[in-house]
Amino acid sequence: MGKAAMSAHIRKCLEGASGGARSRVLLVRAQPAGVPMYWLDIAASPDAKLEALDGLLRRVWLECCGHLSEFSSGPRQKVAMTRTIDETLGQSGSRLDYVYDFGSSTELVVSHSGVIEAAREKRIRVVGRNEAPAWPCDVCGRPANMLCVECVYDGRGFCCETHAQEHPCGEDMLLPVVNSPRMGVCGYTGED
Repeated sequence: MGKAAMSAHIRKCLEGASGGARSRVLLVRAQPAGVPMYWLDIAASPDAKLEALDGLLRRVWLECCGHLSEFSSGPRQKVAMTRTIDETLGQSGSRLDYVYDFGSSTELVVSHSGVIEAAREKRIRVVGRNEAPAWPCDVCGRPANMLCVECVYDGRGFCCETHAQEHPCGEDMLLPVVNSPRMGVCGYTGED
């Protein structure tokens, strides 16, 4: 399902779900700047803090070594993690920039994608996500399961299980292929 179809599906499912008291739920989309193949749709309680959103992004997409992160609006105007999602992303057109790791940075755009009335299951949760891209092995074209952190900078380095064992950079340079914009960066090995 593409992004637009997923947004419509999420609205229909969440608004139509039974059980529990209904209240205002904010829908937020996170995606890397300039990399449309990765995206997360998130449902959040309006009073959830940005630190909860930071924690979710780290768990699902980013955490490797406990790097620093921050939200900002406009040209690098830092936004405190203690602010609520409603204060920062509650209005149509709202958007924040997010950076994880100020060395080997992963930069995201987090934007308002809607408000619905629905039963709250958790204060913040992933409700939609891109399908994992299929990466072919550079040698044989079969599905890759490893990526060389050296070769990736030259636009190559994807290896299937067989060719990972023969990769000239060595096994210590290989990280798993994962469904994240952080794939192949630092020590990121996938979702917690």
